[in-house]
Amino acid sequence: MLRTLYRILPPAAAGQLAALTAWLAAAAVLHGIALGLVGIVVTASLDSGSSATPWLVALGTVALGFVIVQWVAQMTAFRVGSGTARALHLRLGDHLAQLPLSWFNPTRQAGIIDTATTGVPQLMSFPAILLRPALTALVTPAAAALTLALLDWRFTLAVLAATALAWYVSRYASRLAGVIDARRHRTSGEATNRVLEYASRQPLIRTDQRPDDASALHSALEGVRRASLRSAGTVIPGLLLFGLTLNILFAGLIAFGIARVTGESLTVPGFVGVIVVVARLTAIAAAGAELAAGLRLQHGILTRLAGILDTPPLPRISEVPAGPSVESPGGGAVLVHADRVSFGYDHTPVLAEVSFTLPRRGLTALVGPSGSGKTTLVRLLARFWDPTSGRILLDGVDLRTLDPDQLAGGIATVLQDDYLLDSTIGENIRLGRPEASEAELAAAAGAAGLDTTIAGLPDGLDSPTGPGGAQLSGGQRQRVCIARALLKAAPLTLLDEATSALDPENTRLISAAARRLATTGSVLVIAHNLDTITHADQILVLDQGRIVQRGTHAALTAQPGRYQDLVRDHAGSSP
Repeated sequence: MLRTLYRILPPAAAGQLAALTAWLAAAAVLHGIALGLVGIVVTASLDSGSSATPWLVALGTVALGFVIVQWVAQMTAFRVGSGTARALHLRLGDHLAQLPLSWFNPTRQAGIIDTATTGVPQLMSFPAILLRPALTALVTPAAAALTLALLDWRFTLAVLAATALAWYVSRYASRLAGVIDARRHRTSGEATNRVLEYASRQPLIRTDQRPDDASALHSALEGVRRASLRSAGTVIPGLLLFGLTLNILFAGLIAFGIARVTGESLTVPGFVGVIVVVARLTAIAAAGAELAAGLRLQHGILTRLAGILDTPPLPRISEVPAGPSVESPGGGAVLVHADRVSFGYDHTPVLAEVSFTLPRRGLTALVGPSGSGKTTLVRLLARFWDPTSGRILLDGVDLRTLDPDQLAGGIATVLQDDYLLDSTIGENIRLGRPEASEAELAAAAGAAGLDTTIAGLPDGLDSPTGPGGAQLSGGQRQRVCIARALLKAAPLTLLDEATSALDPENTRLISAAARRLATTGSVLVIAHNLDTITHADQILVLDQGRIVQRGTHAALTAQPGRYQDLVRDHAGSSP
């Protein structure tokens, strides 16, 4: 566990933990030596032919050293504990910001929430509280046993053998706790996932509740309760097994000592001194066993955290292969060039050898049946993922070589699941261009159709949106995102189903906004409503992960093909 923690901590925090470990190990060694000297002092005191004074002086010196080292270690422990938690939170946050968004599925999101809010704070107790008794249980018996060699080397071997056996049984008990902890974590993650899903579906549940809306949530929470009960049922037998083992070992050491006394190879004072030390070591081992389950549970937390931190981030600039040079068709008139782009989810192909260009100015529509890869392609353009093969050039530069700030500055997105910050409407729009004036902010809101919404709110643009935009309707949230894109006026704007939550009047308004953005930049829009893209400068038809047609609406409707089928299907479904 220590090795894993050292590995994932930043160097400064890892250095502090190493210093703490050294102090605690030194305290454990001094503790063991002091215990061994106690046995020697008892033996010398009971033996009329020996003087206990030299051993008392040695014991006092070691005990003083132990008190000083232990005090320094304990003062350091609490500081290192809080510093470890802070360093892990920062490391986790920095790493999550570099991961591809494809990694963040609902199960992993629930795991991140559990790890960040519960796991990392619990790990703070490892260096602050648990590391000291853990090292004491491992190091002190060995140090005490070696010190007992001054009395009887055979007892040293017996105590070391008993310590090794007790350690093995403790490991077995902790493995039982680890198995149930992994099961509990899985059920807890499922419950967190269900809670998030239930909360996000509240608008739909309140208007059209079904009997099974809450059943999945109740089932997941019941699973957590059962897992917690099983956890207790598994840990307790492990503790009982270890306690029984300690008692058997203690009795065995007493029997060994009696046999030695009977055989006259050990004096009675020596036997008493040894048993005093062994009794104390048994108490130390029992105290360590009580913490063994906690250590194993923290090991599970640390393993899950390390798994997140070991997930490869998006490639850095130096890691991107140069590849053959590609000259974009159209030269300077082209903003985006996708060159033979392929992509798949978990070895399931979604896009295959897709190539196209987007003009520096103009409106491009991406259409195709459901599941054809439209949303995937848009998210590749935003670098939510990287292509498995091929590359995407933005203004002649591979997206993977762009600094994240450069990429974010060059692209505006309006996606199906866009997120609003828990702030005001105005602040969410201003994210597009923080330095925009109030007049520009109001103009963008008006162009996105937010006039009526803002006029109906007492605080206008200063009205709160709530967490994730919960205080706004789906259409209002989407219009805020459109206004943000209008204010940003990025070279490339990506609209994925941007009109899906709007009524016909606002659909026309947003289509007009897309055409407005297309006069100053390049716009790629996905829409099932084909009426909104009849004036697009070009239409790309995607089918089964490949572009099968491209051209204007007039040209594509005049030739047999997939687009003609889509137009016919759309006309048949229109009222």
